[in-house]
Amino acid sequence: MYESTQIDLNGYTPVGDIIVIALCMIMAVLLWQTHINKNTKFRSIILILITTWVASVSNVIYEMLMYSKNIYPLAIYVLRTVHNISLTFVPCMYIQYLHNPLWIPNKEKRRYGLICGIVITTVSIFDILGMIFHFGFYIDSENVIHKHFNPYIILYVFSLAAIFYIIVKYKARVIRQIYYGLMGANLVSILVMAIQGLCQQVSYTCIAYFFPVIGIIFMFHSNPYDIKTGAVSGCFLINEINDAVEKDNPTVMMSITMSDFSKAANQYNKFKDEFYRFCRQNIKKGILYHFPNERIVLTIPKKANNDYQKLIDTIVSSFRRTIYEQFNIDYKMVVIETSKEISSSGDYIKIIDYIEEHMDINELRTVTENDIKNYYSSTYILSQLEDIVMKKDLNDNRVLVYCQPVFNLLTNSYDTAEALMRLKLEKTDMVFPDQFIPLAEQYNMIHTLSMIILNKTCRAVHEILCEDYEINRISVNFSALDIKYDSFCKEVRDIIAMNQIPYDKIAVEITESRSEADFNLMRQKVIQLQELGIKFYLDDFGTGYSNFERIMEIPFNIIKFDRSMLIESVKNDSSKFMVSTFASMFNELDYAVLFEGVEDDRDENHCVNMNAKYLQGYKYSKPIPIEQLKNFLKRSAV
Repeated sequence: MYESTQIDLNGYTPVGDIIVIALCMIMAVLLWQTHINKNTKFRSIILILITTWVASVSNVIYEMLMYSKNIYPLAIYVLRTVHNISLTFVPCMYIQYLHNPLWIPNKEKRRYGLICGIVITTVSIFDILGMIFHFGFYIDSENVIHKHFNPYIILYVFSLAAIFYIIVKYKARVIRQIYYGLMGANLVSILVMAIQGLCQQVSYTCIAYFFPVIGIIFMFHSNPYDIKTGAVSGCFLINEINDAVEKDNPTVMMSITMSDFSKAANQYNKFKDEFYRFCRQNIKKGILYHFPNERIVLTIPKKANNDYQKLIDTIVSSFRRTIYEQFNIDYKMVVIETSKEISSSGDYIKIIDYIEEHMDINELRTVTENDIKNYYSSTYILSQLEDIVMKKDLNDNRVLVYCQPVFNLLTNSYDTAEALMRLKLEKTDMVFPDQFIPLAEQYNMIHTLSMIILNKTCRAVHEILCEDYEINRISVNFSALDIKYDSFCKEVRDIIAMNQIPYDKIAVEITESRSEADFNLMRQKVIQLQELGIKFYLDDFGTGYSNFERIMEIPFNIIKFDRSMLIESVKNDSSKFMVSTFASMFNELDYAVLFEGVEDDRDENHCVNMNAKYLQGYKYSKPIPIEQLKNFLKRSAV
């Protein structure tokens, strides 16, 4: 310990460093509490805060010792070195942090790190030599503090140049707002340092270094919590899933999709209070995420919740009692666990969406391995449908035509059939209509498939006729979406003509439309194509909606009674009378009646007694490849 003879007290106030110390502590606490996935990116920003905090604390103590009555040279040297080295590490770590958001290649990242390490080491050694050989900062034998050349100024200029170079070089890899945010924060840092220099101050160096750090915290580590619900933004869920999979920490996710949830939360304080109470009581060891589509997802790590199934049961019971019963909020609940069967973290929400599409309102479903397999099968089928539609090949080998022969009671022979669609894909082999038709209709891809089936059916009819088999017609199913196409009639006409068969060898099967506009459009298309000789079937009569007035306005040729009508007719005499009356009425109006779903002799006799003209079902044949239809047909008389 030495007694000081001269101390320069000018140019420093601890206000700036104290502000930085406080900000570092506050931001570290807030980040720790609000950040969900404490990954490498998170740890990097915490390390920058700690380093900045160390630089500020060491600088305050260093300056206090400098201004004190007694001088402690060793302590001053150590604190000054710690301050300068830690402070210079801040921009270097800042550069390393920008590796991810700016997509800096790993090779260049290592190069920047090596250069920074060499420069910091060189400057630090030069500064220490300045202390020893008295050409930099040093305390002489009379305890006089000398401040000559400071080599860390060179390091500051170098780090600023490197930061601006990197941001400008890779600016095309970030959105404009991020680019201007990074540039603005660093320009403010330079401005503070310049003003400090002009005022001959050294009090705000740490805070100038800290401004760019504040910038990246705001841009890349903003608060993830939704103010209205108290839940974490759904975009952070993937990070937690990835972390759980990497660390082999099985996690259960419970999704609750609610109708009008946001509306209720905005309008009714009581609902919001009940929801918060529900969350506080039930969600203690998990994280709650909120998605824009009225969905919340709770993650429950299994290691932290040994009896997680009991917890789920408690949450379900509490939700139904407080949210559903009190406020009549409809919901769908899905429980899914992290699994090796799920290839991508982004697929978890997609699987939940898939399950919800096949659920009833106010139902709870737990995702099984079979559900996951069905999802991936559905995804693969959808990708194949998209490829089929994109290629628009009317002879696409993936689309197969099957058919079911129809028995004609008047001729006692098979002279008509219904064309049926199948897909044969590489990974799933045969795919049946109930698996792909809903997807095709949902994503507006059914029209291309319909035209492919029509073309292949026409081609099969052409071969049948060329081989002298007798065939009256084959019907092809079209959806209401097909009818809406302006080009529908032209496409049907062109495809039939292209295959060189008579128009009356093809029939169009359609279901009745509920919409007035669709009904009028259907009527126009039916009349237009019937003029060419094309027959029309009304499919699925007796299921759901039936409007006799509209049916009478459209000149159908054949009315197909669904199997449900046949089943209904055998229940009692009243049901039989009703169904047979419908059939008789259509016969009187020159509509031929076809009964579907005939499975045995009893069904056949029943349909015959109800004025049927055509019968179709497993009694006669299961669906067969259309090439095998010839086995049911008669050859033309020579």
